[in-house]
Amino acid sequence: MPKIETHVNGMPVWNDVMVETAEQRQGVMDFYTSLYGWTWDVSGEEMGYYSIASLNGEPVMGLGQGPGGSGSLIPYFLTDDIDASASKASALGGTVFMGPMEVPGAGSMALVSDPTGAVHGFWQAGDFAGFGVNYEAGAPGWWDHSSNDPDGAAIYYEGITGHSVIEPSPGMKILAQGEQWFASVSENQVPERPTAQWSPLYIVDQLEDARAKLRELGATIVVEEMPVPGSAICVFVEPIMNCAVTIMGAGQPSE
Repeated sequence: MPKIETHVNGMPVWNDVMVETAEQRQGVMDFYTSLYGWTWDVSGEEMGYYSIASLNGEPVMGLGQGPGGSGSLIPYFLTDDIDASASKASALGGTVFMGPMEVPGAGSMALVSDPTGAVHGFWQAGDFAGFGVNYEAGAPGWWDHSSNDPDGAAIYYEGITGHSVIEPSPGMKILAQGEQWFASVSENQVPERPTAQWSPLYIVDQLEDARAKLRELGATIVVEEMPVPGSAICVFVEPIMNCAVTIMGAGQPSE
């Protein structure tokens, strides 16, 4: 498992999810441990019991507990100037509703509602860099933004990330860092999702095996299998927070 040593500004560097109660937090931890084989490092009450999931010792996702936690995964884009990034987001029509603020011993964060209503974050690294591994089973491998205004969303994310939006085929918008594709900006196709949402995708070895495990865990399969460039995806509703989640079969969908 190759460890990520460096990250690029404007790329997703972390995903996390917030829930409201200790029971929900434990349920989410148990669910993803069963699905991906993760282990968890749980902080104390002073840090809101923020928990970091790891795959073979490398961090892959965060889980927090607090009022208003919806259970939706949120991506954070790396920046080396979080104040400037927050200002740029505001200028492009986003609403900064938390931060920028320091996370003691880790870095600085901000949360933003983009012009379509989807939530993302910014992360300026201190001692915590972000993901320790990408693009393999149990780790993040893609990010999809769905809304009713993909054209407007594409303009916004091109502006805040500094990376390019390309259209390899009609109606297909991709955020790319040079030759590396890392996110899609698409029309909302899943009624179970809010009209605007980021969906960070994690990879599984085999979608068929993952679907069997999901049913065993009480999840509801919404989309059995849909081809995407270089791979295929499955959409399900997880049983703890009833949020729509997407997983991807092994294979890196980049050019």
